[in-house]
Amino acid sequence: MKKILTGLFSLILILFFSCIANACDIEGLYNNYQAVYLPSTSSWSTGAMADDRIVLTKKTSEGSGNYSEYYYSNGKLAINLNSNFEFIKDGQLIGVDNAGLKYYKISYDKKSKKFIQTLLTEDELKKLFPKAQIVKISQFNNNEITVKKQLFKDKKVLLLNDTEKYFHKYSYKPSKVQTTDIKGLITLSHLGKVKFSLYGDKNDMLVIKVRKGSDCTCGEKCNCQPKCTCNKDEKCSCGEKCTCGEKCNCQPKCTCNKDEKCSCGEKCNCQPKCTCKKDEKCSCGEKCNCQPKCTCKKDEKCSCGEKCNCQPKCTCNKDEKCSCGEKCSCKPECKCNTK
Repeated sequence: MKKILTGLFSLILILFFSCIANACDIEGLYNNYQAVYLPSTSSWSTGAMADDRIVLTKKTSEGSGNYSEYYYSNGKLAINLNSNFEFIKDGQLIGVDNAGLKYYKISYDKKSKKFIQTLLTEDELKKLFPKAQIVKISQFNNNEITVKKQLFKDKKVLLLNDTEKYFHKYSYKPSKVQTTDIKGLITLSHLGKVKFSLYGDKNDMLVIKVRKGSDCTCGEKCNCQPKCTCNKDEKCSCGEKCTCGEKCNCQPKCTCNKDEKCSCGEKCNCQPKCTCKKDEKCSCGEKCNCQPKCTCKKDEKCSCGEKCNCQPKCTCNKDEKCSCGEKCSCKPECKCNTK
């Protein structure tokens, strides 16, 4: 009796961990499986009951390269897909091209009353696989890329093909990294190397080097250094992943207008340009050292500011003394009346 209970318990554990490994939040669709579409809610399921439901049955054939075809209940073809595995998640029907490492979304066009497939964007894939790091094929350098993972923690990686390469019949070594029917979705449990190749051919082999560490996603717990860009007098306008907090040290560029002070931030040391009018003092800021120009009228004192050293000119009338000011040193020529 104990052996039977132990066996049952072991089977439950195997099924439990198998469910985790194969992502139980997705419903895989295989040959002769049905997918049900509800136009009223624009959602997919495997067994919804509604008056307006559209039931499609999946068929695969070797003649089509094992790509999926979906048929109406009357046997007519509904859509021929570019994928060979499909699953339903969050009410969406997702198609996976395992040979091309590309991903599609199947939707219904109410106007044409036809099913269509569109290529998923990277942002849409992040929502579908929030715990997976997306690695593009174009990011491989000399067919190698380094991925970091924390010790004692598994890490999921989703390969996304953004090139013209084709990966038909490619497989992983070690093979245990692929835990689902989605070939591009792998689970990294150990440090080392993961090889992705066609029967071990080294010419086109892709190598994923798994190293100790963590990749910064610029979240709240992220200590990565953002790259910032600065525009004129504005503060740092960082990139999408950069929150430009206290760790942003980019220097802004400043512009100054005529007699105004620098409109930049505290770190701005630009010097303003000053303009001076006739006898007026410099109208610039405190750092302005421009010298005003002075003008003097006849016998009057210099009407300029304190820094003005211009000398007035004096005029003398006939026999009178010089009528100039105290500072006038001109010597008049005098005429005397003789009788």
